[in-house]
Amino acid sequence: MGQKKRVEKVFINGDLVPAGEARIPVLDRAVLYGDGLFETVRAYRGHPFRLERHLERLEEGCRLLRFEPPRSGEEIKDAVMSLLEENGLEGPGDAYVRITVTGGPSAGPNGLLRSGPTGLFMIAQPYDGYPEGMYREGVSLVISGIRRNSSSPLSSLKSSNYLDSLIARQEALDQGADDAVMLTTAGNLAEATSSNLFMVREGNVFTPDIGCGFLPGVTREAIIELCGELGITCTPVMAGTDVLLSADEAFITNSLMEVMPVKRIARKQVGKACPGRLTARLAKAYRELVARELGFQA
Repeated sequence: MGQKKRVEKVFINGDLVPAGEARIPVLDRAVLYGDGLFETVRAYRGHPFRLERHLERLEEGCRLLRFEPPRSGEEIKDAVMSLLEENGLEGPGDAYVRITVTGGPSAGPNGLLRSGPTGLFMIAQPYDGYPEGMYREGVSLVISGIRRNSSSPLSSLKSSNYLDSLIARQEALDQGADDAVMLTTAGNLAEATSSNLFMVREGNVFTPDIGCGFLPGVTREAIIELCGELGITCTPVMAGTDVLLSADEAFITNSLMEVMPVKRIARKQVGKACPGRLTARLAKAYRELVARELGFQA
């Protein structure tokens, strides 16, 4: 028997349709103004990790942007599972799921006024992960000149308006690095372009404080939980680049990459070994947490 054929379908406004037939209206506010929200979820063997938490965060964003949620959390969850199954992604490999809420029909640039219901589309694709060598050797970061505005409501949203991050990522790539660390307008550490930042010094973990203008990730939340379970001190800080550049270890996190060690920052080596001892311990604990919550062997 051959492999099950993978049918590439997407979910859009209540229907599962072939990806090539999916359409978003040109007058949707997401197209005109970047008025939208999204969540990125990793599914392991057909099981999304902490999908409920992602949907809670999506609902919080809808309230802030005065969206009428397009569907209930349970309806979205059911649609995600149907999409994974339809695309042959229920196992044994992993999958990338993106859930996007759009602003809906435009009523013109009149604040957050909307002339119709919000839209919802979802995609699910196979996810092979980052190369294993990156987890063994770590990634390199630069300090971006693009700043996070901690006073902006967008700083705490997973908004479809993502150009600041993309420009900062390109800035890093142009310098031969993998990603960039973004600071607040006050010069405090915020995050990397699509991941949260952690530092280790003398056996203690530090991460930028929630007031530093970044999206608090679901994986960040899990790492802070794990630090508590393992008896590791994890302290939120409002600090500048000196704290990062003097760290014994550093790592970044998001739902897709999990825990990624950092080997260099601004061309300066981080610590004596990569991954550092605590980084490796937390990466292992995170994988075990995923396996435990989803009910399979790590």
